Amino acid sequence: MSEQEANLTQELSSEARLEIEAQTEEYLRRLRRSKEKLSTAQLDLKQHTFRQALIEHELEDESRDLADIRQEEKVNISLNLILSLLFLALFVGWALLLSSQLEGVAAQVSDFFTRYFNWFYVLCSSVFLIFLIYLGASRYGNVVLGDPGEKPEFSMISWCAMLFSAGMGSGLLFWGGAEPLYHYLQPPTGVPETAAAARMAMTYTSFHWGLHAWGIYTVCSVAVAYYGFRKRKKYLVSSSVMDIFENHRVNQVLKVTCDLTATLAIVFGVAASLGMGVSQIAAGLSHVFELSFFETAGGKVLVMVLMTSCFIVSATTGLDKGIKILSNLNMIIAIVLMLFLFALGPKIFVLKVFVDSLGNYLSQVFALGFTLMPFQSNYEGWMGKWTLTYFTWWIAWSPFVGIFIARISKGRTIRELIFGSLIIPTVFSIFWFSTFGGISLFLEMFTNNGTGAAVMQNETTALFELFSRFPFYTISSGIAILLIFTFLVTSADSATFVISMMTTEGDLDPSLRMKMLWGVMLAVVTLLLVLGGGLTALQAASLTFAFPFSLVLILMLISMFIRLSIQVEKPRI
Repeated sequence: MSEQEANLTQELSSEARLEIEAQTEEYLRRLRRSKEKLSTAQLDLKQHTFRQALIEHELEDESRDLADIRQEEKVNISLNLILSLLFLALFVGWALLLSSQLEGVAAQVSDFFTRYFNWFYVLCSSVFLIFLIYLGASRYGNVVLGDPGEKPEFSMISWCAMLFSAGMGSGLLFWGGAEPLYHYLQPPTGVPETAAAARMAMTYTSFHWGLHAWGIYTVCSVAVAYYGFRKRKKYLVSSSVMDIFENHRVNQVLKVTCDLTATLAIVFGVAASLGMGVSQIAAGLSHVFELSFFETAGGKVLVMVLMTSCFIVSATTGLDKGIKILSNLNMIIAIVLMLFLFALGPKIFVLKVFVDSLGNYLSQVFALGFTLMPFQSNYEGWMGKWTLTYFTWWIAWSPFVGIFIARISKGRTIRELIFGSLIIPTVFSIFWFSTFGGISLFLEMFTNNGTGAAVMQNETTALFELFSRFPFYTISSGIAILLIFTFLVTSADSATFVISMMTTEGDLDPSLRMKMLWGVMLAVVTLLLVLGGGLTALQAASLTFAFPFSLVLILMLISMFIRLSIQVEKPRI
């Protein structure tokens, strides 16, 4: 190393110096293995040029005035807060004044995206998954999301509980017993109510809730965590997008647009889930305890007000207490409920369904990830109702879940974050659906007790119809309603936490005032969608904001890949 290089290197952090030496050694090994025969002098020259480029790049990155970075982020955040609140205020006003139009507009929006952009969502979700597998398996997977040698902030159990509660939560309870039955009775292809239809039902359910869903979340979480914990950036979506234009103002507009899109996607995506959960709680209270009041508009408002109060109270306790404790509690209750049903149901059958579903899913996951069947017109309608709705739902949730996972993943490596987020929730989801969905299929196929007809009539009561076939129906249903409620509180709490981070300079502990503001706004939007347009409006909301944010995810993916690989790929010697 020359004296000039040595002097420049001293200006870098110890972490950057070690990284430069590691990259230089790797580059030298590649040169020696190449087919081109180089002399010792040529090797030394290339190695020197390569190291010099690395040092200059790192100095440029580290020497940028932190105050300039923070001022730019502050302006972007202020604009995001103003524009997002303005947009939501306009939406609330429109929904209140013209509520009769809401369902019709929602149906048109859903039809448009289903008809013209199904290929785009399917392609994006599969590309994200393939990219993550490559990134996690590569040497970049060793990068620690934090200071070198830093230990994870949360234990593996708490980490898994929090990411799972935020990422899936009440959706598993809503669709656990219903979705496989739907696909069995109305399969996308083939003959319904056959063994082949049942197997296909479990495979498609695993596909909708498996690797592709968590891949969408993980793209966002890895990018935000990398830029936040390693590159001095705030925990914002825009911080994970590189400047791609020469004009500074154009880049600023792009970044504000990214954060605005993420904020609105979170609000409407989480509102869709809260709306479904509120409807299921109301249906459960009416179906199980004969409290029909809760299925009225007033009853749903009461449930939403109670839920809002709970997650605002939880938000006051912070991440390490409120969300962590609720998430751990959710996981314990969910596992107990699942094991309770497993113990009372056909245990060997459930285990067979799990192994068969897991194997069938893994053998077809990439083929399913590119399946559109353009030559079968009826498949497009089915896909719009199921696969496309799920994928857009996950995309709409990804800024919320991604930023939240990034926040709780400090100290973990990129490899741990990627494969932990992909594998653990996917396997658990498949076992969950094998238990709830497998038993529902067993009852429908081998006992013919009318479970399928009840589910097709009203999917919000599917879980309670399933419990009604077993002892302790009232107790298990009551616990399920409580679990749905706490899952929704956790999701809403996490969502308000993330939105508050995005609108208060990316603070890791946003102010209570901001959490309360977004908590109330989230509750209002949810109620307007539920009361004005029902499930159609909820799905349309996710579809609408998933499209622009999918473009943002692509920018985040490209930016992260360039930033991780630039030290190796930049020099073209």
